[in-house]
Amino acid sequence: MDQKPLLILFLVCILTPSAHGLMIEIPYEQLWEESDTIVLGTVTGITHHGTLTGMIYRIVTLSVERFYKNPVDSENLLIRVEGGEIGDRGVWVEDEPEFSLGERTLVFLAETDQTHDEETVYRVYGCVQGKFIVEGDTAHAPGGLYLNISGLEFKPMPEGTVVLAELVIPGNRTVYEVIYGSIGFINTGGQGASRNVTVTYRGVQGPCEGYENGTTMWVGVGPGGYTGFELRLNFTLPGVYVAFVDADPATTFTIHEAGYMSGGYGFSDLTFDPPEPMVGQMVNVSFRISTTMDTPSECYYRLKIRPTEIMEGSDNPLSIPMMSSTSPGEATVNWYNFHPDATGVYKVVVWHRGLRVLEETVTVAAAPETAEPPGEETTEIPGSPAAALLAGAAAAALIRRRKR
Repeated sequence: MDQKPLLILFLVCILTPSAHGLMIEIPYEQLWEESDTIVLGTVTGITHHGTLTGMIYRIVTLSVERFYKNPVDSENLLIRVEGGEIGDRGVWVEDEPEFSLGERTLVFLAETDQTHDEETVYRVYGCVQGKFIVEGDTAHAPGGLYLNISGLEFKPMPEGTVVLAELVIPGNRTVYEVIYGSIGFINTGGQGASRNVTVTYRGVQGPCEGYENGTTMWVGVGPGGYTGFELRLNFTLPGVYVAFVDADPATTFTIHEAGYMSGGYGFSDLTFDPPEPMVGQMVNVSFRISTTMDTPSECYYRLKIRPTEIMEGSDNPLSIPMMSSTSPGEATVNWYNFHPDATGVYKVVVWHRGLRVLEETVTVAAAPETAEPPGEETTEIPGSPAAALLAGAAAAALIRRRKR
């Protein structure tokens, strides 16, 4: 049976050959000044070794491509990295750099008084901060520092800047409608850049004039990179809005009165079965949805059922989001079953895009005293019922769609 190696953890970071402690952030200038040599090369070998005290370390062989500081008369350098695996034992040391065969890397090295096969052994100065991943002419450190390695003396890339790339908010939408937009940023500098960005929505014309709302987000972008976010918006006042990113106007959009674009759908024939229900009976609420659009579409709306006055012991009201797939020239029937738990008048309203498109009432009478108490019913509904939300009560809802 295979056994996983025993793993021992060490929270150690080596800043210099003789200093141990928790890792602290090292400025680039300190990396440059205090390292003994700086080398660009390719990893050609990794071997694992143990000490008499039980410690495990790796010897990394680096084939030198270029020296940037204090050249050494050698085509290969040996780097000691704490941690590794031998047999069924493993040691992991926090913040020690990781190397893989064949990778191209830039390392800031410190000499040690140790040797391996009579060759001088180095350590990475600054732990993970002193080992850079190389891609083309760019070297990238885990801390976010980027270097251009093609120069005779490489220096950090210029500071990056977060700049707005795009802000898309679909126009011609209605109040209460959920609007999905997007906002994106690019970095025009070399280093990774980040800052807080404030997006403000200001009403400039119509009933929304003078209204203002917004949010602040943190944006981080790597060199030459792009960062995007999805915006989920909802407006309750119609009119013309301007979106500002920080203090600069970015885009203009219009929010219409309730019912705008509802003409593409028709709602009719709101009925109840039975038409004169009693407490405890299952009441079927049904209605028709049609469309004048040329292609099939999905119509989203909300069904609300609530008593017209406070009824003692009632678990209502209900508020259920619903959806119907509509096709040109055909009517879709959607329905919902509910059990009234108190006598009285219930109002049933269908809302679409902030507009009451259907509204009826149904009167629920008391059950006869001689009637048997209604038992618990389970109704199998074929097809895929839509999701139902219950406001104010824990009840299950089944919704079925069928076409006539």
